[in-house]
Amino acid sequence: METPSSRPDDRGRDDADDRSVHDPASSPGSPAAESATDGEPSLADMLGATAAGDQASFAAFYDATADVVHGLAMLMHEDSDGADTATVAVYRHLWDQAGERARDLRLQTAASQSLTDEHADAEASYRPDEYEQVLEWLVPLAHRIMVERFREGQATPIRLQVVAEEGGISGLPEEVVDDLSALSDSQIQAIALSYLVGATHLEIAEAVGAAVPAVKSRLRDGMTRVHSRRTAREEQVDPVLRAAVTRRDVLRSSGINRNFTREISADLEKGLLVELAEVYALDAIDERQRALLDESALTAASDVAQEWDTRVLAARRSLAEVFTVHPVRPPSHLIEEVLLDLGDQEVGMGMVEEFSEGTEEEGRREPLMKRWMVLAALALVVIVAGVLIWRVVAGGDVRQIADEAPDAERLEDLELAQGGTATAVLAESEDLGYADFSEVGTPDGAAYMVWLMPADAQGQPSSLGSYTAEELDEEIIEISDLAEHRSLVVTAEEVTGRERPAGDVVVEIPLQDGASGPSYGGPDTAQSPGEDSSGDDSPGDSADGE
Repeated sequence: METPSSRPDDRGRDDADDRSVHDPASSPGSPAAESATDGEPSLADMLGATAAGDQASFAAFYDATADVVHGLAMLMHEDSDGADTATVAVYRHLWDQAGERARDLRLQTAASQSLTDEHADAEASYRPDEYEQVLEWLVPLAHRIMVERFREGQATPIRLQVVAEEGGISGLPEEVVDDLSALSDSQIQAIALSYLVGATHLEIAEAVGAAVPAVKSRLRDGMTRVHSRRTAREEQVDPVLRAAVTRRDVLRSSGINRNFTREISADLEKGLLVELAEVYALDAIDERQRALLDESALTAASDVAQEWDTRVLAARRSLAEVFTVHPVRPPSHLIEEVLLDLGDQEVGMGMVEEFSEGTEEEGRREPLMKRWMVLAALALVVIVAGVLIWRVVAGGDVRQIADEAPDAERLEDLELAQGGTATAVLAESEDLGYADFSEVGTPDGAAYMVWLMPADAQGQPSSLGSYTAEELDEEIIEISDLAEHRSLVVTAEEVTGRERPAGDVVVEIPLQDGASGPSYGGPDTAQSPGEDSSGDDSPGDSADGE
């Protein structure tokens, strides 16, 4: 369970002059100001003029947007001094890189408009205005700058305490508690540690004692619930948001095995680029992993690239909605600090020299990488090439490797409760296996959910996604890290984003001899060890309902 923070006094907003909530209508370039005063330069115009050294335009851009950036900084930092310094760092970066940032803003705006138009219809007719489009570009940039400052030891993030027994987190800012209430405790835990503290998915796994693949799933599925909550309660449906997670997409589960591995590179080999979009948008990755994902998106097929762009944009829109809904006007002296000795200070942001989201005016744009990133990428190419050669020589895919293993164990004619059979091949020496289903019956009003149950009684199940009967019939379910799992379970249940089985068990395939552990599924299911009586699936914990 998440516990809201009472927030120290110096994080308050009691200074009427310096920390009052900002009225966007008073800012040049805001929607309200533009509607009231025709002919005012747009925010993009202001940033473009900044590139030419126009301090007045820069000050106007700052005045129009600083309340949102500072509000985010106040949520993320332990004290107001840290938030002030972070706000200054963001705008110093914008001044130093104004030319490139103005171009990025133009490209991002064009991409946002294109994706919104692509998915719009009579039901989903929402269009972001100019101010909102600037924020959906500026907020991710500001967030990356603040996260990088945390990781470089230049600032101290808000103190969040992991509640191991309940799977939750304490110290969560009150401003975001309601928006995250539809998530499970472990999903709140993962998203808060990534977005507010700046932890990578690997650091989160270590902090909460969870498997790395499970953390990736929590970040992805948690954002799905945030999308669903926004879509359900907003009058105008955002077409990008709806396209990112529709019921058809959830049921189809992208038509692939959605089970993450420990390594990003291995996930990409499995074709999970799009499934990593939310992890990317949350900045829950390091720079090497970001370079890998950027490169994969740049070289992906056009339909995959569009789906990636849609999912990343949807996540950023939702994150901006949740974490910048309480703008805070910064102290008046900050603009003086920003303007003082501009260009003479570095803000430690070589990692955002190219922040563009892969959009460009002609084709998709290659990001610039640091020299060490290039060397790392070259090393990765060599490694991947070696792995590919080995796979061709050794047998190609998981199914062939398992079939040809000397200790391969074959389990056949396992009956499914809804009709059909399953066959599994397990290779202990290779630590992998697969399951194949045939003549699968159609469950009434539900989908098939596939789970890997942990060998450790204290572990958490890992979802491999949801399938229709046809998809389960066609799909080969690959199983890696065989020793870490006791069984593969298929349940029939509604797709809600839960993190453990809750429906009727259709079939359970043992992956180890004498495997036993906590029970899941069905109305009388035993509670898993360490699970709160309310669990992660208490009322209000579903992505399909409030």
